[in-house]
Amino acid sequence: MNDNYRTDELENAIDYLEKASLFYSDINYQHRFKWLMVALHGALYGFGILAIKGSNPSATVYKSLDGQINKRVLAEMRDDISKKYGEDDPGYIDMFIYPAKGKLLDIRSVLERCQDDQFMLKYTESRSLVLTQAELDAIEKMIDYRNQFAHFKPMAYVITGSEEEILKPVFRVIKFLALECNNILYYGESSKARVEKAIDMIGIF
Repeated sequence: MNDNYRTDELENAIDYLEKASLFYSDINYQHRFKWLMVALHGALYGFGILAIKGSNPSATVYKSLDGQINKRVLAEMRDDISKKYGEDDPGYIDMFIYPAKGKLLDIRSVLERCQDDQFMLKYTESRSLVLTQAELDAIEKMIDYRNQFAHFKPMAYVITGSEEEILKPVFRVIKFLALECNNILYYGESSKARVEKAIDMIGIF
């Protein structure tokens, strides 16, 4: 066990993208399609979260706490944090509560927000995601495959059809979110270079 393992939302998204590029290239691997769907889902979800999260993730990537936590308990939590940090701004206070108590939006909700100017136009050069019908269809197929692989039932499973109908559209959306929407702040050239390298390895755009 590695006691020094560290990661965050950006590293997580990059790792999924790198794994997707590796499995895409490894055409002889028996379980290539399964791991492609899993890695693509992780990369798309990860970069979608990064694109919309902004400076206050509690308002952008978490589901509302209404109905999840008793209102009185929630009010007490907010009051305790306000006293502890001497802060009255509700957005600031919720940044302490939501990561611990809230649930992240599902991938479809994240992508809906990626298409919404309210969540995407954060900076001068920000751009919102525009999805074609082919991309929407490809994303739905990918989500379905990933969910079936992640929650596999005892059965025989055979995939038919062209994987390119899924891969090319989904990779295009990931590329836009990772490099073209201009909402993701990279640590430096090294992390962004890893994204560019992974996308270049895929080379189907």
